[in-house]
Amino acid sequence: MRKILINDPASNAAMKSYEAHHPLALSSEHPLTTSALAAVNDKSWNHLYGAMIDGLNVSPNNFQLIYPFTTWDWPIVPTGYTSAAQWDFCSSVPQFSATGQYTSSGSAFNDTYGHMLNVVSAATSDPKLKAEIEQARNMQQLAANNYDTIYKQASDAYQTETGGTNTPAFTEWLGTMGGRSWQAQLESAWKNVQAQQNVYNQLLSETTTPGLKDAQDRNGNLDYYTKMQDPGLSSFSAVPGYSISMDATTWLNKVKAGTGGSSGSIGFSNSQSEYDYKKTWAGGSASIDKFFWSVNVGGSWERVDEFASDSSLKVDINFKAWDQISITASRWYNGAFVTGIQNGPFIRGYTPYGDSGSKAVWGPGGIMSVQKVGMLVCYKPSFSITVSDSTFKSFSEKWEVSAGLRIGPFSFGGGGGSSSSGWKADSATKTFTGESTAETALIMGTSINLINPQ
Repeated sequence: MRKILINDPASNAAMKSYEAHHPLALSSEHPLTTSALAAVNDKSWNHLYGAMIDGLNVSPNNFQLIYPFTTWDWPIVPTGYTSAAQWDFCSSVPQFSATGQYTSSGSAFNDTYGHMLNVVSAATSDPKLKAEIEQARNMQQLAANNYDTIYKQASDAYQTETGGTNTPAFTEWLGTMGGRSWQAQLESAWKNVQAQQNVYNQLLSETTTPGLKDAQDRNGNLDYYTKMQDPGLSSFSAVPGYSISMDATTWLNKVKAGTGGSSGSIGFSNSQSEYDYKKTWAGGSASIDKFFWSVNVGGSWERVDEFASDSSLKVDINFKAWDQISITASRWYNGAFVTGIQNGPFIRGYTPYGDSGSKAVWGPGGIMSVQKVGMLVCYKPSFSITVSDSTFKSFSEKWEVSAGLRIGPFSFGGGGGSSSSGWKADSATKTFTGESTAETALIMGTSINLINPQ
């Protein structure tokens, strides 16, 4: 089974987000109840984005800061298999935004690619074959629309059950008690999609559009697919494969041996100018529905309004190690064909970048927009937060009983009340310091490839 969100309105709307500070979105965990709160929150995320560009020397031409907190702890699996968490992350289409939300139940890149192939015009001078191709394409689209409807319902059920935390990953959830009925429905609907796609592909052998038949054959070649390793997903068909340049276990072992990753640090203050999102690959950033500053008190996460509004606040985050790990689509993806077909030909109703009377194939509102080609990972981040005297006094009580702190996508366990965690509050310097106690790596960003930019 693979995802085939052919025309997901929610995803397309997200891709159209160019301007910073969009209308307010709500989070079930940290409701942003006013536009003023949203603006302050977005400013903090903006500062972190700029700090990572400057401190880690990553490029705004392809860097995306992601949220929510995402661990990199994918298991080692037998050759020919992939864990659900790894597949969901590597396959997901990034939000078209400089700082974007990762949603494990979102659109898969291989599905946008498959949809694009199906709107490429299959050239033929035979009117009978042309009619057969159009009928086969229509039948495939009907099957895909049915699958899409079921998938959207399953995604909604998943979001309700997990609260948008991506834990467990969506595909992994389908193998659980809560998702098993959806897995069966999706599997049945997908078999129909495959059957209709096979009919369409057989007709392409008699057409003359350069490279289209080969691209479709590669896209359906199971030699370039992988199977899910997770328990409960054994009935799933193979899915298009994605590879990473190094697994998490190997990377962590290298880091601990002193032969992997690089140390690094970033810093920003509330008083500095905002980073110009127009300089980024996305040309802007959508408003963010997760609060940047949160503290865990009594098992619940609460906003830290003092930090967000303190003009004296300065933050430094250091990493014992960070690195860039590449993500590569297997040979089912023909990048050369994608580049060569930039200007079409496409079937009626589709044009390269869309207009008032047609749908776009490329760009933020198109079928294919961005591809995830890498991820930024880190290990053992530590923080130092210097604040004003009033903020230090007002937050100290929560600090003493805290079980954790969140700074953007970073989640620090331990807490100010635990002497063993190494967390400290220095009243002389008005500084809170601490280090992550997690032994797993964190994914803090992705590398983006724009598909056929205009």
